[in-house]
Amino acid sequence: MLRRLEVWLVMIAGLAWFGTGADEGLVRFLLAALPGSLLVTSAVANVVFPGDPYASRTGATGALIGIVFSVPLLLFAPLTALLLGGLSVIAALSLGRLVADDVETPEGLEPVIVDNRVAAEIALDESVLGLVASVMGMWNRDDQARVAGEIRAAREWLAAGGWDTDPAGYHEEPPPVGPFDSRTRRAAGLEVEVMRYDSEFEPRPGAPGRDRWLTYRGCRTSEVRLLRRSDSPDWLVCVHGLGMGHSPIDLRAFDASWLRSRGVNLAFPVLPLHGSRSRGRVSGAGFVTGEVLDTLHALTLTVWDIRRLVRWLRQEGARRVGIYGISMGGYASAVSVSLEDDLDCVIAGIPAVDLSELMMFHIGRRALKMAEAEGITREDVAAVLQPVAPLALSPKVPPERRFIYAGLVDRFVPPVQPRTLWEYWDQPEIAWYPGSHLGFRFHPQVRDLVDRGLSVSGLGRDG
Repeated sequence: MLRRLEVWLVMIAGLAWFGTGADEGLVRFLLAALPGSLLVTSAVANVVFPGDPYASRTGATGALIGIVFSVPLLLFAPLTALLLGGLSVIAALSLGRLVADDVETPEGLEPVIVDNRVAAEIALDESVLGLVASVMGMWNRDDQARVAGEIRAAREWLAAGGWDTDPAGYHEEPPPVGPFDSRTRRAAGLEVEVMRYDSEFEPRPGAPGRDRWLTYRGCRTSEVRLLRRSDSPDWLVCVHGLGMGHSPIDLRAFDASWLRSRGVNLAFPVLPLHGSRSRGRVSGAGFVTGEVLDTLHALTLTVWDIRRLVRWLRQEGARRVGIYGISMGGYASAVSVSLEDDLDCVIAGIPAVDLSELMMFHIGRRALKMAEAEGITREDVAAVLQPVAPLALSPKVPPERRFIYAGLVDRFVPPVQPRTLWEYWDQPEIAWYPGSHLGFRFHPQVRDLVDRGLSVSGLGRDG
């Protein structure tokens, strides 16, 4: 009964948007139709296709758009704006509660009590996932046959090289950082030194998708943002997540001002296909969007960049170097500490660990059927990504200097993934917080875990 009530609340919010725009001219009607259609579609889909991730994401996106649209409407029709904004908020909370029913809590942990705050965090995750899917795209029907062929060729190529059983051997030794350009900019209230230099990376000869990758001009240059302290020899490499790669976002997500107050210098590498290295206007497009060989090459380059950066910092006099990654950055950090020697700690925040499972979790039923029609299976994707899989490699940092934090209602990375990493990493310290993926900064458990990680590892003020 509760589920049916929440679906009706979503439907009512959608119909309200349609109704208020019907008599206000074509432009107002079209604007009102955007959140209205998304909310109504979501309500119907939650009944017809319960459990499909796009059912709730569509509605959450509509609710977010409705909330945004209601703000300028306050200037012209305040009562209407309050009504539509309020209904959009109610729809978002309703969808958050609907989605919470499908969240699986890892065994041995207490399920989160879903109050309005938790529902709002879930709805935020869902709305952003909906927007990401619409702007990045995934599993294009026209590309399926080609992608399937590349996957089959890649499996054979990896097996011929022996990298299906020796994933660490797939990674080549990166050269030292060569000549670089450096300039200072201000972002998020901080002075940031921006370094750019030739990435010197190419996929291995014969790699499927190699020729396409070499056309991505932005990935030929590496970029790192540095925040230095004159009184500290310790560095923390901060690896951002999917869709990030811009200084104002990254510095705030990592709480850079606080990290610097802990007595560490900070280095922020920009991931391939992100920020200034993007192929288009959308940061991260193409990194994990169905082009499986692009994902392999992007992650290989990511680890290459991180290892070069760590070695450069050592050459520059760094005493200790730790690595801290968020989301996809947590994934990349987990791979990097399995390949690079002498890192002093690793902090994996809300980390993905199995991209084949994650892709299948996010693509929706229609896209999944398109992939299956061409014979693309999760096992195939996992085999191709084996060389860059955290669970196929062994971390070189000892267990007492491995740290993880994760959200119990994370909609980007299901809690089972960080739990799996925790088990694989010999159960190091882990902090579970009662929130979603995008809500991690709102939970004190996260800062406490990072603080302990730096202290235990001797980085910063306690070093």
